[in-house]
Amino acid sequence: MKFFLLTAALVAGLCTVRADYNSSDVTQFTAQYSAIAHVAQDLQSFTNQMLDKSWDFLLLSAVFNQYNLNRPGFEKLHRKVSDRAWDDCIETVKYLSQRGVSHSFNGVQNGVVSRLNAGKSGRNSLLDSDELSSLKLGLGYEKILADEVHTIHKKISHAHDKGNAYDPDVAHFLDEKYDEAQREQVREYAGHIHVLTRILEEPGTKQLGLHMFDDILAK
Repeated sequence: MKFFLLTAALVAGLCTVRADYNSSDVTQFTAQYSAIAHVAQDLQSFTNQMLDKSWDFLLLSAVFNQYNLNRPGFEKLHRKVSDRAWDDCIETVKYLSQRGVSHSFNGVQNGVVSRLNAGKSGRNSLLDSDELSSLKLGLGYEKILADEVHTIHKKISHAHDKGNAYDPDVAHFLDEKYDEAQREQVREYAGHIHVLTRILEEPGTKQLGLHMFDDILAK
């Protein structure tokens, strides 16, 4: 009796699968699986923010390549962040494509710079940056995006909680692509802020100290 019931169940299951895969509706055949759909919109929004970040830090680096503010070390630091954001954006778009999610490069509403500089007009605030304020902006920027990565990670990391999604592949991608790099960049910016603040507190030597600090960044 048990054998008969098991056989019937297997036949019914095979019929169901065969019916699904014989369907003429090709829209059901995608590379999406697990919980990617649960965070697809979040990942798309984050990817657009990474594109914004690339442009923001490219503009910020240009601030320090002018006749009246020539700081090659600061330019190099912010250009490095811009280049990494560009590469990360491309890699994330590729990952979304591999998981069956198409991407649209829409503008970001209420971008990170606007959130960090309430009362100023978007990217125009970047042009007002000096050495110390640019480091503080960079630190705040990294922390906001790191928090967003953790928010997405949390959404797909609940393996045993009823009603929540679980996608270890997305979690692994975020860990590998963002977590370590963001941790290191936050640490770097924070360290630079503390060192430069102490330099600027010495009025008699701050200009020389600032020049030497920039030389260190340029190496």
